[in-house]
Amino acid sequence: MVNERGASPSPRRHGVVAALVERRRQAVDLWERAKHTWPVEWWTELQTLGLVRSSFQFAGTFVLSFLPFLLVVSAVLHWNLPRALVIRSGFSQQAATDVTSLFVHSGVGAVSQSIIGIIFVLAGGDGVASTLQDWYGKVFGESIPTWRGTGRRFWWLGGVVGFLALQFVIGRNLRPVGGSVLTAFVQFMLAVLFWWWSLHGLLASRLPWRRLVVGGVATAVLYTAVGLYFTLIAAGSIVSEEHAYGPIGAVMVLLETLVGLGLAVHLGAVIGARYGATSPTAVGMRRRS
Repeated sequence: MVNERGASPSPRRHGVVAALVERRRQAVDLWERAKHTWPVEWWTELQTLGLVRSSFQFAGTFVLSFLPFLLVVSAVLHWNLPRALVIRSGFSQQAATDVTSLFVHSGVGAVSQSIIGIIFVLAGGDGVASTLQDWYGKVFGESIPTWRGTGRRFWWLGGVVGFLALQFVIGRNLRPVGGSVLTAFVQFMLAVLFWWWSLHGLLASRLPWRRLVVGGVATAVLYTAVGLYFTLIAAGSIVSEEHAYGPIGAVMVLLETLVGLGLAVHLGAVIGARYGATSPTAVGMRRRS
């Protein structure tokens, strides 16, 4: 074979081409091996499930719908939810002031007294419950009947109110007596029970309790990690962002935390589905990956 000038390709050019082909083959082989490692398998599975999209949907629904539900419930029950939140989180005085100022709204009590307002608030709370229920059903491969799923979502909303109330009561009454370590341990165990119960309830009791233990523990661990981030890092960020950009800066920090909460809740369910007690669903997820 000769080129346009009648000369044969040099051995050096042959060597370069052969080296490029060999490197391409090695890269393909490396990718084929990497596809069967657990990080890539997990990422592929999470992409297929739509983890990031669902987590952002959770955060958006929480701000637009679920937060008004909690504020109205706290007004009806004469709770000061924003103040309780910052006390529970251990914020500094400045961070506590910045956070509570975001929730000052004199019309909450009036809205809660109207039938239309109550319907709107319940529908908003149902939005977050529906997001979680759809995710749990997708991850565990369960199809939940509409009528039964609706009842379980409203049941779960009542459980959320009870869970938050117990968290604040434990923090207020146990901390002065037992100290921070004992209080944190009791609140963690309460979180395990709540998320374990949430999985069982939102799945309409279609899976046995023992099948969901790992999911409850994993979600509680990730939920606690988000809480630590909120206390140790977000508090300082709220102050600095509020000073730099005004209230919108504090809102952006809260949104980041809520996205993290959505990721924690979603990942907890995936971990429970993969590593829970052996069942056809768990085996099916392992085989798919």
